[in-house]
Amino acid sequence: MQCILRIKDDGQGFAIDRDSSHNGFGLLGMAERAEIIGAQIQIHSALGQGTEVAVSVNQQEKPS
Repeated sequence: MQCILRIKDDGQGFAIDRDSSHNGFGLLGMAERAEIIGAQIQIHSALGQGTEVAVSVNQQEKPS
């Protein structure tokens, strides 16, 4: 089973390729937490077009 969380806004957006050390640790922290639980994170953003963050995690099924 897969669970997907998708959060999207229509705000100002930002350049993802910028050095995160100048912008704080928000995106880095999200990526680290996703890795801890075995999830994948995708961040899409463009100036003037908003941002979308999607996290997907596969739940391992318990043996019957």
